[in-house]
Amino acid sequence: MFRIPSLCLCLFASLAIADESASKPARLTVAQKNGWAVYDAELKKKEDAVNKACGSAVKSSYDRSTYPAFDPMKDRTQSACQMAVGTLVEVCGTADGKAAVKEAVTKTVCKLSTEGTKVSLDGSVLTIYIDPAKTSIVGKQDGSYSWKSAYEEVL
Repeated sequence: MFRIPSLCLCLFASLAIADESASKPARLTVAQKNGWAVYDAELKKKEDAVNKACGSAVKSSYDRSTYPAFDPMKDRTQSACQMAVGTLVEVCGTADGKAAVKEAVTKTVCKLSTEGTKVSLDGSVLTIYIDPAKTSIVGKQDGSYSWKSAYEEVL
């Protein structure tokens, strides 16, 4: 009679341990940590330029959870993210663009994507999806977009 509950207890304990180890993020190497530091520093420069041009307080970041096997020596999405965020300066070149960015955007987030390169505005978060395999920016209509035209469409 004690064998079944003991077996169940052992099974539940092993499942709990397996679940805990699956939820822990992988340890980053020194190269990865240094790579992220460089990415963040360069993105901060773009963020500062946007805030100066737009009169805003936008914060920018990478959604690191979308980079499961990040290798700073191979990854090439950081320049696309920087370009995309930096393009907000161009959007703020007009009064309407400046007002839209200042009123609608508090944060930009770059995500690694496998479903195309695009942008969306969810609440006040401008999400920039970067797909290294599908680099053409897509929007609501058919055809090619620039980051500026994609932003103007969602703002």
